[in-house]
Amino acid sequence: MHLLNNIKVAADRSITFGNFMDRLAEVYGDKTCFHLDRPLDYSFMSGESQTFEQWREFVDRMANVFEKDLDVRKGDRVVVDMSNRIEIPFTCFALMKIGAVAVPINFMLTAKEIAYIADDAGAKLMVTDKPVFEVQMKEQSAVPSIERWAVWEKAEQLPGEFVEIKPLIEKAPPTYPPQEKDPDELVGIFYTSGTTGFPKGAMMTSRSLLTAQRLTAAIIPTTSKDIGVMALPLAHLFGFGLTLISLSGGLTGYFVRSFDPHRIMDAIQKSRATIFVGVPAMYTMMLEAGLDEHDLSSVRIWGSSADAMPDEIAKEFKKRGRLRLGPLDLDSIFLDAYGMVELSSLACLKMPLPGIKFPPKCVGFPMPPIRTRILDEQGGRVRRGEVGELAVKGPCVMKGYWNKPEETAEQMVEGWFRTGDMARKDRFGRIYFADRKKDVVKSGGYSVFSVEVEQEILENPAVADVAIVGIPHPTKKEAPVAICVLEEGSTVTEEELHAWCRENIARYKSPRRVIIISMEEMPRTPTMKVLKRELRQTYGDLFEGEE
Repeated sequence: MHLLNNIKVAADRSITFGNFMDRLAEVYGDKTCFHLDRPLDYSFMSGESQTFEQWREFVDRMANVFEKDLDVRKGDRVVVDMSNRIEIPFTCFALMKIGAVAVPINFMLTAKEIAYIADDAGAKLMVTDKPVFEVQMKEQSAVPSIERWAVWEKAEQLPGEFVEIKPLIEKAPPTYPPQEKDPDELVGIFYTSGTTGFPKGAMMTSRSLLTAQRLTAAIIPTTSKDIGVMALPLAHLFGFGLTLISLSGGLTGYFVRSFDPHRIMDAIQKSRATIFVGVPAMYTMMLEAGLDEHDLSSVRIWGSSADAMPDEIAKEFKKRGRLRLGPLDLDSIFLDAYGMVELSSLACLKMPLPGIKFPPKCVGFPMPPIRTRILDEQGGRVRRGEVGELAVKGPCVMKGYWNKPEETAEQMVEGWFRTGDMARKDRFGRIYFADRKKDVVKSGGYSVFSVEVEQEILENPAVADVAIVGIPHPTKKEAPVAICVLEEGSTVTEEELHAWCRENIARYKSPRRVIIISMEEMPRTPTMKVLKRELRQTYGDLFEGEE
């Protein structure tokens, strides 16, 4: 029955954000939708667990609040900037249902970054909560383009005029009729992390946000009893997209507001969770915290995305979980997804299949109906097996960048989105990630792929995390530098680690310098990707004066 329901949702092409939660409530009804680490407290929905039907009611009540109390109209852009709470995606669903455009942003952004995004999106209304406003914005003048402010609760404790949402949603009508929507209508603007400069707004539709997610939910081998744990930022497309997959697949999610390795592993052990999805940095921190101190044997499926997952780390987690098939007791499986904001988070999936092997650095097959090409600098196809820029075409691709026609035209050619990722494709159609185009180090005439060198350095037992960056060099143009975080208790020096690299890594790509920093000093995006741009700035003068 569970599989039939998944297929029913995946095959229903009439599903848009005008009827998304209505259809899910019809299919999954009173099944538990989410368990929460912090209980909700609404007159119509409270406690640590809620059903699909209850979240349908939340969306409909919120749609009524937006339309009748906050005067939101079709096409209006509305910023949703709250602490990482479960209400974020469902608030966005409500905006999308009435024809408005949701602009969710990460709660860790500074006031300057928030102001830039709000102004760029042309938003006049912001939905926030007390913790984010007090810490990030402090006063309404910090975001001058916003004319109306709505706060989730405790409006009287904040300076300025706010509409308080909680009492409004509690008295709002519990239903809002399903809406017929054009699947290619703009429903959301998701801003990139800004790793290369100011963030750009990727324009998303019902088609781009729901197609790959519903298909993924149908093909992942889950059951009605599966419980998935996650602690991702829900305003980012990875967390938002994972929520869509969980909802579409009728799964029960266990949501933890903030990531802490011990808290996550405690949640897995307590709930007997069968699925965990995170970013590679989370897996590294959990490994550092001590896997054997927790019982993780209930996990059947581990999942990762947003960055390259080191193979050795994936192996450690596969050994801890168990996959039981009748009398068979096997290691758990690891799913690795490739995606980015512009691709609505998911484009390729690496999932164990009978007779199919995935060599190191392989990110899997494109998710049907997504197509891929590997291109050279001029936009022509390279020979099979050669490295070039990955281009993607299909329903997951954004409509373009909001208010940025030149950048859109530069990266989208005849419907193909040039990802900026260097990759290759083998004769079976499997995609292999090489590096971000901007992170390839051009050193002495060689192309040094940072991900490849990072994987090699992580084989050293003293290294917990590493980032390879290209630093300007007077004779080699750039030289690779390794910024390393050590395993707890390790006493290896920079000189010793540098000597190990020269002995174990080919000379042309071995880092010319090794720098050791703490885990806290490694700059990261909200989804915990390393900000290599900041590292290049910090160490940009490292080779000044050298020959």
